[in-house]
Amino acid sequence: MKTFALIALVTIFSWVASIEPAAAQGLKTVYIGLVSVTPSNGPVLAGVDGSYFKKYGIDAKPLVMSGSSTALAAMLSGDVGVILVAGSGLINAYLGGRDAVMIAGLVNFAPYDLIVAKGINSIEDLRGKKVGIARFGGSADFLARYGLEKNGIKPGKDVTILQTGGNAERLAAVSQGAIQATLLEQGFAYQAKKAGFRSLLDYATIGLDYQHSGLATTRSFMAKNHDTITNFLKALIEGIHRYKTDRSFGMKVLERHLRITDADTIAATYDYYAPKIGTVPYVNLKGMKFLLDITAESNPKARSVKPEDIGDNTPLKASGFLKQISAER
Repeated sequence: MKTFALIALVTIFSWVASIEPAAAQGLKTVYIGLVSVTPSNGPVLAGVDGSYFKKYGIDAKPLVMSGSSTALAAMLSGDVGVILVAGSGLINAYLGGRDAVMIAGLVNFAPYDLIVAKGINSIEDLRGKKVGIARFGGSADFLARYGLEKNGIKPGKDVTILQTGGNAERLAAVSQGAIQATLLEQGFAYQAKKAGFRSLLDYATIGLDYQHSGLATTRSFMAKNHDTITNFLKALIEGIHRYKTDRSFGMKVLERHLRITDADTIAATYDYYAPKIGTVPYVNLKGMKFLLDITAESNPKARSVKPEDIGDNTPLKASGFLKQISAER
């Protein structure tokens, strides 16, 4: 890796060190940047835990990074080969002239609830209050602003938007009264409601075509590593298949990486995500179009961008690829 110092805030999963050495001498090491530890990462982590990447000659090493900007910078510099990132974050990078493209859609819906502190009974009650998101420009930020504006609340004027960290940190901030509302992914939202907090909006029920998160890389990396990308996607599809069809395995993946021990929360999280994840992880081009249209309201450059410019399903549609995967099952 060329400039690993760039990723000063990156922490390697504690279990990476215990992964058996690349007997691996024949394995191709691929670092996978994760913006944070969330249930949305389940399909990729299933591929790791189920050893599907190793099956296809890849020593996959997930890295947890501090936000989408860090993950994108690491990808663009070549420090990591692929990242899991929000569609909105990828669009911002592309509009900034960066070589960034999504090649698989993992969560093609908005898996968030707008969770509010006790005493808040309506979105109107949020006027003058503080709303926590992970990072500016990320998916939670985008959806928080969208949901508030659709309900007549103007971010920056009627409410204050604050960066307060990942899902766990945001839930803690609501609990402690530091913020009065936040978007939480399922699992964390379930915990919040179990603790007595109210959900004012379930984004998965409002009919959005949305590309929440997906696997991104650069076109230059794809050009230089065609076989690696193809094998990575094969492993991903097999991991998804196992994740969707083996409930016990899928729940263990979530429990291990989310570090949540409450069985009800893990079960609710798995049952929410697994049925909604596509068997073949195509990028949701309609979801990308929605994001581009919203982005164009503040950045006119987005009007000239086609969804296909930033979401490329070609590697998944490659001749014989899906037929081969099916035959190998």
